[in-house]
Amino acid sequence: MISLEPIIGQSHAVRLLTRMLENDRLPHALLFTGIDGIGKQTAAKALAMALNCLRSAGVLACMECRCCKKVISGNHPDIIIVEPSSRFIKIGQIRALRKHLSFAPVEGGRRVIIINDAHCMNVEASNAILKILEEPPDNTHVVLTAHQTSDLLPTIVSRCQHIAFNPVPVAKIVEELANRRDVDEDTATTIAVLAKGSLGRAMSADIEKWMGWRKELLGRVISLSGGSMHTLFGFAEEVSKDKDKLQDTLDMFIMWFRDILICKFHPEKILNNDYAPRIERISKEFSVDELLNRITAIFATQRAVLKNANRRLALEVLLLNLYLSS
Repeated sequence: MISLEPIIGQSHAVRLLTRMLENDRLPHALLFTGIDGIGKQTAAKALAMALNCLRSAGVLACMECRCCKKVISGNHPDIIIVEPSSRFIKIGQIRALRKHLSFAPVEGGRRVIIINDAHCMNVEASNAILKILEEPPDNTHVVLTAHQTSDLLPTIVSRCQHIAFNPVPVAKIVEELANRRDVDEDTATTIAVLAKGSLGRAMSADIEKWMGWRKELLGRVISLSGGSMHTLFGFAEEVSKDKDKLQDTLDMFIMWFRDILICKFHPEKILNNDYAPRIERISKEFSVDELLNRITAIFATQRAVLKNANRRLALEVLLLNLYLSS
């Protein structure tokens, strides 16, 4: 269902948009920022539907009129969605959009342009969309979605009303997994933590595959303790090759050492409950400072990798810090 009301964990954003609609003070350009899978694109479509619904009740679309059904099916002529072609949004796409905007809305209502992943616009496309934002056509609203404002030209950001969408709390994701996918609490908690605030990612996860990967990885993480440098470097080489899975792997390291630390104070709050006896034993081997230093090192490695550091070298240094430092 495309509606503002069911968007989970975004009460602040929904409240702002609702107020704008109620007061008929919707800006001509909006920028929704946040990680993938938290409702930015759903909110943009819900906004478009509310603006064009023929029988709206206040700010809520009826979901049943001709215009609502067209939005739901993706066939409304005045709701235009621009998305990356391959890796980028290119100048040709924005030129085609500008040509389309030279005509009046087909249905006679409010035209809504949704530019998903606007951070993927190349320089030429960014400059072209800037001209649209500077001189927007009548009855036209532009909604851009992006990861963060720093990914866009400052001149684009300055011409939009910015609304931040926050990562969904773990507890809320766990609740949704339990209600909508009938997942047990321990499994749901693991999936929720790995999803890092993305409800969409959690809900679309292949749970059996994710949990199988987790079990295999934790087995490796445990076996590295007391291993030789050769073993550590071999693991670093293996993991560094899978760029897409690397951040998830580092997240699992954080979960593991976080549990070892938490076990010292609140053992009932560990996340990997199926490893509780082992976590309790390992927790006695480390001081709080040693565990905090290890967790800090993992976070630093994540940041370094995001900044395109040499993945293998960064992992080698990390593993030496985790397993060979005193």
